[in-house]
Amino acid sequence: MNKWVICIFIALVVLAAAMPSGAHNPMPTEGDLILPLPKGQEMVFRPVSLGSGGNLFAWKRFTLGDPHGGFKESPTQAALGGSFLLDEGGKQEWVYYLGKYEVTRAQYYSLMEPGPDAKPDDLKSNKPMNNLTWFQAIQFVDRFNQWLYQNGAESLPSYEGNPGFVRLPLEEEWEFAARGGAKVSPDEFDRKLPFTGNPAAYEWYSGPKSSHNKLKESGLLKPNPLGLHDILGNVAEMTMSLYRVEYYQGRPGGFVSRGGHYLTSRKSLRTSLRTEEPYYLTSRKGPPRPNQKPTLGLRLAISSVVFPNRGTAKQMATAWADYRRGAGAATPAALSTAPVADRTVQHSLEIGKYLEKFKRSLEGTQLSSDSQRLLARVESSLGDIEVIQREAEEDSAYAWVKIAAERGFFLHLELKKLPTIDHLVKIARQNQHQTKIKLYEKRKKDYLANIGGALENYSESFRQLVNLRAASVEKGFKRYEEFLDKVRATPKQINLVSLVRRHYGQYKKTRRTNPELWRTELDAGTIK
Repeated sequence: MNKWVICIFIALVVLAAAMPSGAHNPMPTEGDLILPLPKGQEMVFRPVSLGSGGNLFAWKRFTLGDPHGGFKESPTQAALGGSFLLDEGGKQEWVYYLGKYEVTRAQYYSLMEPGPDAKPDDLKSNKPMNNLTWFQAIQFVDRFNQWLYQNGAESLPSYEGNPGFVRLPLEEEWEFAARGGAKVSPDEFDRKLPFTGNPAAYEWYSGPKSSHNKLKESGLLKPNPLGLHDILGNVAEMTMSLYRVEYYQGRPGGFVSRGGHYLTSRKSLRTSLRTEEPYYLTSRKGPPRPNQKPTLGLRLAISSVVFPNRGTAKQMATAWADYRRGAGAATPAALSTAPVADRTVQHSLEIGKYLEKFKRSLEGTQLSSDSQRLLARVESSLGDIEVIQREAEEDSAYAWVKIAAERGFFLHLELKKLPTIDHLVKIARQNQHQTKIKLYEKRKKDYLANIGGALENYSESFRQLVNLRAASVEKGFKRYEEFLDKVRATPKQINLVSLVRRHYGQYKKTRRTNPELWRTELDAGTIK
């Protein structure tokens, strides 16, 4: 054997021996945050940026759920905050951290004593830790934090000088990250799955095309857009959240587990999948026992306290009033997802109630004529608010309908150009005409860019329209149809309005965009 080959081989053996035997990061990625564990183990985390800036109340609003999951996953708006400030492209962004991989058996047993069911191989296994109770998971989290603070506090991210801590994630944090977070476009975020192509390349699920109904080592498949592996499969993952049918309102039950596992069917795989898990399992044969399953594991998050010191608390208190009058006025904590006009009317009704209380408090008090006139003017102004709001809303509805319909017609025309340009490229290649090949390929690239931009505008129109009342939107469509008739638009453009109306109805029902289907139907000019 060549002596250089022997030398390289020996060097590799020495290097491998020098590395921690328990290190688990099969796909190192820029931005990985690595926390140490005992016995040479490590746990890797990925930053999840909110993409909302770095001010104190930079919450990220997004929609949880998906109609594919029935009423248990009914679309619900959430507002999520981060825990740490991180520099991204020269500006500060709030982030939290989520485990890049599910917690492995080797990582778990680096801190916890093996039980009677543990096998010798488990102490070094990179398969996800399963068959543990929620209470054992919390005990593991506590031991990890205690060990980190004594042995690796400098590895933890910090906020205002205070080191963070590991915990189970909230289900809002889990779903935001599972969908791709701020890393993906709004349309990509709305997808049922956070990737395109063969799901078996990304997740372990039931059947011979994937897991063969067996637990697999973590990190062997491709990650989601944030670099998270096995987020929808292999084992379902515990969260800190209590199960409520409407996420954060209603009767609380057991804890929430998120995602599917190696026995989940392919068609059931989705980012919105959530399950209620009881803390205890009941049996006729004995007393209740803590719930543990072979399909249930965990993935950790890194968080921080909200008020690390008095200075931060004072800053937030000072900024609170402006926040609630501004961006905070539209968060779920302040408003429902009802149309803007309905919310305005509701606020007017509430103000009216306070005004009535104020008038009753003045009974028996002699008011000046000026005060009486001012009070009457306030009552009259409240009565005008709904009328003014309706008029403004109807104008807004017409404008967004017009944008949606014109984007739809533009998409129809641009999509019809693709077969022709593909044909021209084919002919140019057959004739080996390099100049024409470059010209036509550039033209096709421009067409595709136009189509992509128009689809985003098309989707955004529906996101705006859904905030308006149905009656106003319907008036907007009728007004636009009258406009097309007046300007003698082509029959094709007029007919496409019904398709746009249908797509808006789909979005209103699901609160999820479907650009692939819409593109196909706009190309054909008919419903598929």
